[in-house]
Amino acid sequence: MNTSYPQSSFSTDAAAIDGFIDLVCSGFENPEGITGTVQVDIPEYPEGGFLVHFAGKAGIERGKSSLNADTTVTIPIATVHRIFAEFETLDWRDPEIIGTIRFAGNLALANHLAKCCLRPSDQTVARFNRAGRLHARKGYRELAVLEKLHQPTQRQILEAMDEGRPVIIAGLEPEPPCRDWTLERLVERYADAVVRVRSANQRQTMAEFVAELQAFMARPHDEIIEGFVKPYTEGAALPEEMWPDFGPLFFEREDFIPPQLWLGAVPTHVPTSSLHRDPLTGFLLQVIGRKRLDLYSADQAELLYPMKAYNNYQPCWFKPEKPDYATYPKAKDAEYLSITLNPGELLVQPAGWFHQVHAIDSPNMSVSYFWRY
Repeated sequence: MNTSYPQSSFSTDAAAIDGFIDLVCSGFENPEGITGTVQVDIPEYPEGGFLVHFAGKAGIERGKSSLNADTTVTIPIATVHRIFAEFETLDWRDPEIIGTIRFAGNLALANHLAKCCLRPSDQTVARFNRAGRLHARKGYRELAVLEKLHQPTQRQILEAMDEGRPVIIAGLEPEPPCRDWTLERLVERYADAVVRVRSANQRQTMAEFVAELQAFMARPHDEIIEGFVKPYTEGAALPEEMWPDFGPLFFEREDFIPPQLWLGAVPTHVPTSSLHRDPLTGFLLQVIGRKRLDLYSADQAELLYPMKAYNNYQPCWFKPEKPDYATYPKAKDAEYLSITLNPGELLVQPAGWFHQVHAIDSPNMSVSYFWRY
């Protein structure tokens, strides 16, 4: 479902704020009955702020509310304009976006607000539709085992991508090999590299992040909020300093969009990435520990309840790890394939496959690259 892109620019700041409110309201879905309030403040325009009430729909109260909101999001007007100017590639994890925003209160509500503001491009919708038709024709819903290729040629990889068929690649590793990487070695080599930007006043170097990660491992907890996970980089941009050791193993650097770092220690009984699908082919290199991925073919979209508001990836409302068949009855008929990715192995996952990721071991590290074409 394409909910259509908004206009890319506004002649006035007031119009941009109105556009922001329209995004929130038109992108809102609430099958799980989420409730709460989010106060959105625009520092340059105190009168332009607004309160969002999450209930059956997204209710809007203009101006500064007298209520104590559950969450406060402070976003500069320049960032509001940037959201529209860069809509096709908007990623809230981008340091130049999230690095300008301040959050307080219930971060799960802030995450829900951010997702309401996304929209898919016509090209993304077309990719997903094409993948659905291809997977149905190939019968991938019945796929029981993924092929493992040892030191394949680039031609073999391209053929698998063209067929929409995931494969695991073994026998090709960076130097030094993945089995030699540890948290201590990461700190020794990249201590000052910025690995995570969480808000306007929260940036972490590798040394700082690993210290937080190790503290979490000593006293783990179960609270996981996507976009704000304490001990997990969750797809933050791979620092430039790490490229020489973890650059693409196939093709050229220019063939991929900027890679992402998935480093951390999260509970192994809950997903590190919830069920979603990507419009580009993904290459996932496993470095430290193992991961389990549950894959669902693209022709099962109607069974998984994908969200209408998305752009770079499409999350699902249905949560396989905690199935609610009363709310999502069609999900009972969904079929999936589980695979384990070991250190040094690379998963090539063509566009459109729904997948959920679990860390089998903790700590855990992967690097992902998305094929640009």
